[in-house]
Amino acid sequence: MPYPTTLKVILWTFKTCVEICYLPVHIIRLFKKSQKCPSIEDKLLLLSASEVAERIRKKQVTSVSVVGAYIARINEVNPLINAVIEDRFEAALQDAERADQLVNNSKLSEEEMKEKYPLLGVPVTIKGSIAVAGMINSSGRKDRNVKAESDAVCVKYAKEAGAVVLLTSNVPELCMNWETRNKRVGRTANPYNTCRTPGGSSGGEASLMASGASLIGIGSDIAGSLRLPAHCCGVWGHKPSPRVVSCTGHYPDCKNRDEWDKVFTLGPMARYAADLKLLLSVIAEPGSKPELKLGETVDVKKIKVYYVEDPQCSLGNRVDTCVINALHRVVAHFDLVCDWRCAKVEMSLMKYCAELSYIRLLDVDDIENLFEGKGEGSYTELFHFLGGQSNHELTTILYGVLRRNLHLIPPKSINKVYRYLDKLRNDLIKMLGNDGVFIMATSPSEASWHGDSIRKLFNCGYLSIFNALGLPVTNCPIGMSRNGLPLGIQVVASPNLDRLTLSVAEEVERAFGGWNFS
Repeated sequence: MPYPTTLKVILWTFKTCVEICYLPVHIIRLFKKSQKCPSIEDKLLLLSASEVAERIRKKQVTSVSVVGAYIARINEVNPLINAVIEDRFEAALQDAERADQLVNNSKLSEEEMKEKYPLLGVPVTIKGSIAVAGMINSSGRKDRNVKAESDAVCVKYAKEAGAVVLLTSNVPELCMNWETRNKRVGRTANPYNTCRTPGGSSGGEASLMASGASLIGIGSDIAGSLRLPAHCCGVWGHKPSPRVVSCTGHYPDCKNRDEWDKVFTLGPMARYAADLKLLLSVIAEPGSKPELKLGETVDVKKIKVYYVEDPQCSLGNRVDTCVINALHRVVAHFDLVCDWRCAKVEMSLMKYCAELSYIRLLDVDDIENLFEGKGEGSYTELFHFLGGQSNHELTTILYGVLRRNLHLIPPKSINKVYRYLDKLRNDLIKMLGNDGVFIMATSPSEASWHGDSIRKLFNCGYLSIFNALGLPVTNCPIGMSRNGLPLGIQVVASPNLDRLTLSVAEEVERAFGGWNFS
């Protein structure tokens, strides 16, 4: 995807100017003192969701005690990480009591109870852009005080499976940032280092999860919004295949449903890899479950593994050595485990992952945002922001500005983007078939400092490309950087073969340990 010389100069000038503007920020950071959330003392908080559910069914522990332990942990860490929009602790304890009564009084066998209520009494947290009945559904907007009249479809399924909703977690305004900050709740911090971001837009979920204040949760993913926070905070996150999980009940929504469903999805997040499959099996649409075959045993030895070390993104940063080393450890493991040696591949179009995916996502019409049409009024709001008179975040305003100027890209170039995406998708699916996975870095580096999302704007092309391609992807935590921050890789498969990426995630956890907050 060659650029005209003029565009190259503009992009180079933009990046250079941003770096110059950040020089005083770098100096200020030298004097900032970071904090880390306190270690976990209550052993109940170290159980997986499947273990919690089993112990509740066996009457070895009560849902009330588990929910109470999580409420205590949330109250302990939230003053440091600021990850909660609204809690429902009192109602959650009442739900837990009902779960315990059901266990004590039910005539169902343990297996029947597991089949009907796989999450009975298990606490769950919900991203603040997903509707929970009776709770504020603001998606971080300061000027929106709408309470959800009903649950989002996926929340409804989770409740029907016996899950106990604890809270809604913080998000950037309208989910339009790769950090988690808004003018309603403020900024969410990374539990490993409060000077660093937990990512976005599911940053509240990931921060709570990593600190031991959440066990499983539901996030959303439009441009890596679920996987980047999972990477930054060292937890597991899965972007399902398109249309597997209903998007009904998410704000912002989109009137152009057909295009929206191709690139946007809701999905599970968890501290333990196996819980991704457990939660996905609950929140997936009934019609999609036969094709997903999540209950089918996957022989990891038979999986073919392909990987790329560094896509050399033309606009983003190169992949850090520590991330490449982490990827090499995973490749070395699967070389031993699998019948096939892992194959290093070169995918030239992946170099343009940022521009291809960003243009594709910006081309989706009728996404709910601050402005009407194609960004009308965005320039006025930008001037208000620069004058300190706006109630909105810069990234939300810039989305409107970009939409306003999308027409400057010639239709011929837009068509070329779609052709390149079709070619890349077809090449990947042909390579992967029904028994292959593709591994690459989730992000080129560890969690960034707060405020770096503009400076590292194009790095999220590593993630958003798979939204544009409509493929299932799982983030896997794979150790720590020398700065004590988590690192992740992402595992990709052909459409509706989510079970492959989830099975690989479970093998990665067995080999490398996964989540580790100590």
